Amino acid sequence: MFHKIFPFLCATTLLAGDDAPGRRVLALDIDKAIRFALAKNFSIEASRYEPKIAKEQERTAKGKFDPNFDISFQRGEDVVRDQFRRDASGAGRHFSFDSVSQSSTWSTGVSGVTVWGLGYDVGLSSQRQSGTFNRFDADYTSEASFSVSQPLLRGAGTDAQLAGVRVARNNVVISEWGLKERVIAVITDVIDVYNELHFAHENLEVAKRTRGLAQQLLQDNIKRVEVGVMKALDVTTAQAEVAAREEAVITTQRAVKDQENFLKQLITADLLPLLGTRVEIVPPKTPDFAASVIAGVREALELRPDYRQAKLDMENRHITMAFEKNQTLPRLDLRGSLSLLGLDDDFGTSTQRTANRDQSAWSAGATFSIPLGNRTARGRYNAAQLESAQALVRLQQLEQDIIVRVDNANGAVITAKQRIEATRESHRLAKESLDAGEKRLVAGSGTVFEVLELQKKLSEAETAELRAKADYNKAVAHFQQQTGITLRAHSVKVE
Repeated sequence: MFHKIFPFLCATTLLAGDDAPGRRVLALDIDKAIRFALAKNFSIEASRYEPKIAKEQERTAKGKFDPNFDISFQRGEDVVRDQFRRDASGAGRHFSFDSVSQSSTWSTGVSGVTVWGLGYDVGLSSQRQSGTFNRFDADYTSEASFSVSQPLLRGAGTDAQLAGVRVARNNVVISEWGLKERVIAVITDVIDVYNELHFAHENLEVAKRTRGLAQQLLQDNIKRVEVGVMKALDVTTAQAEVAAREEAVITTQRAVKDQENFLKQLITADLLPLLGTRVEIVPPKTPDFAASVIAGVREALELRPDYRQAKLDMENRHITMAFEKNQTLPRLDLRGSLSLLGLDDDFGTSTQRTANRDQSAWSAGATFSIPLGNRTARGRYNAAQLESAQALVRLQQLEQDIIVRVDNANGAVITAKQRIEATRESHRLAKESLDAGEKRLVAGSGTVFEVLELQKKLSEAETAELRAKADYNKAVAHFQQQTGITLRAHSVKVE
């Protein structure tokens, strides 16, 4: 659905405003950026093929139980024109002997195997014979045949016959969880880049304000020098600082462009037309988020795609182990067959007379075999057991890793929230310090160097506060990723 609405949304958004002739503007909020990414991100598009491929592989595995339909026709002739015989004395001579035998045979049947291992073959055939032996009149022999083979040990039961289907079915679910994992990663990346872009925009404004403060101080110093209350060196010091802060503005402008490109890369499959487009974003909200490690771990074990994939892989190992265990058994198969013949001089009647059993035959028996040593099957079974044990250890390792990552992600949220409070207070105090420093400079008790340093500290405090807010938003997104609740938090359904 997203790939259908994206061109319309994009076209509408691009016409939202123009800040300069010929330059387009892409207006975004965080939800719109996520929708665009879900519709046009290359990595998601590639991952969408995985469930489809897995479903076709499941179809392939189920094909083992599709019945086979066969039909065949054969015509032949046997001609004898001369025979060589020996008499009692041992002398041999040729005798003229004309013998012609013609036959036409067609057969059809259905064969296959069931999920319990029962093999079946049901067939119907008819043979037309004619020749010198019956003055070239047609004799028909029709046959209805039935045969079955049921393994009792190796190959018996659904564990042996359905192992491939069950693994393929689990692989479908694994691929679906893999797609969800990719979607979660892209959403998290969008949130990261979106917040970094907002930080870059705000940091650019801080750099411009800081440059403006230095420019204003320069102008004030020039006036003070003109009236003789300040030295020319103070003007030079202010000029040098204006140049340095101009460099900071240029650097932060480049950071904005870089983050815009990173965001465009995530939300579109056709990046080139958007390279000249300026991105305008709505400031991201700072959520009031209270995390719980215990609840987060519980949700992670339920919702994290990598954990769900690991559990399904563990289940596949058990399926394989059960199959390989069955393959270590001897082979003991019961076999049975029944053949009913109908005889007549035309095809239809001979076919009907198979029910009368003009001639019948049946057989029943058993086949037992076992490879001496059986090292191949036992080796595979032992390897399957070891791989299953290894998968269990890896699952336990992943559970431990999830606990650590969820706790660390929770700590990152708490730390970032505390940093916001601390940097907000630092910002307030830096602003008060600058106000006091400017007053001292006007009163003649302060210095230009002191005011410039206080301006820098104010700029650093503003940047630190912005950094803390961006890190907090990103920390919340990463906590959601670690607990697997990203899709639910952003009302995204993966189909």
